[in-house]
Amino acid sequence: MRQHLLTFAILFPLVGATLIAVVGRRIDDRDTRILALLTTLATFGVSLLVLRDFQIGTAGYQGYQMVDRASWVRSLGLQYLVGVDGISLWLMLLTTFLFPISVLASWKIETNVARYMVAILVLESAVLGSFLALDLLLFFLFFEAILVPMYLIIGGWGSGNRVYAAIKFFLFTMAGSAFLLVAILFLYSRSGQLGPPSFELGRLTQVAAGLPVSTAHWLFLAFFVAFAVKVPLFPLNTWLPDAHTEAPSAGSVLLAGVLLKVGTYGLLRFNLSMFPQASTYFASFVSVRNRR
Repeated sequence: MRQHLLTFAILFPLVGATLIAVVGRRIDDRDTRILALLTTLATFGVSLLVLRDFQIGTAGYQGYQMVDRASWVRSLGLQYLVGVDGISLWLMLLTTFLFPISVLASWKIETNVARYMVAILVLESAVLGSFLALDLLLFFLFFEAILVPMYLIIGGWGSGNRVYAAIKFFLFTMAGSAFLLVAILFLYSRSGQLGPPSFELGRLTQVAAGLPVSTAHWLFLAFFVAFAVKVPLFPLNTWLPDAHTEAPSAGSVLLAGVLLKVGTYGLLRFNLSMFPQASTYFASFVSVRNRR
């Protein structure tokens, strides 16, 4: 049971979204809101169980605990792999805490309530998966899955110039993610030198450590661009004012409280940990430029 808590946390919102999609036309809007709220509260309850069972100072799989793994295609190294450490634990708790608040903030939504709640719940699963994935392909899938429900929330239930803001958010993030995918596939192509090919974070970190510094610089930049758009960092931040302004209240809460943290988490988890040689170089470069 303890081993599958993280999977339960990721799946509960998807189960709730599926239920709402199936029975949404048969129940009224009030019951739809209640079902969405109960789903997010149940997910928050699972995250509290994760907090209860997390053991400080205990080493697990490469520093992660409650690791849950399932192979999809062994020959290609495709697998489901999630785990939690001291960083992702608190981001998970923040996520599951804010989503019930977001559902309550959306209680006065009157248009297409079922579709709106489905988008909120799918977004929660995608964000949790991004924080908990220990396989880079799985992380990329969750990272990209964030785009669709957030695009729908902004474009469908926002205000004023919401369609423009939603499209701008989608295009910026999609363009940045293309660099991330290329970098992940490059590392995967080199992972076969250390054994069977794999997208596993630990394996690709070893691959990155053995790369020439010049190659690591380019991969660092590819990861950096994808996460800098999501943070967002200047000059890639022009989508954020539009998205915040036009999004519904819950959308703004989730953008500020959770989605921007995904980019910061990516910079910490992947850029700094996987490419220390490149990150040191760029830090030195920035400090020299600042002194000038």
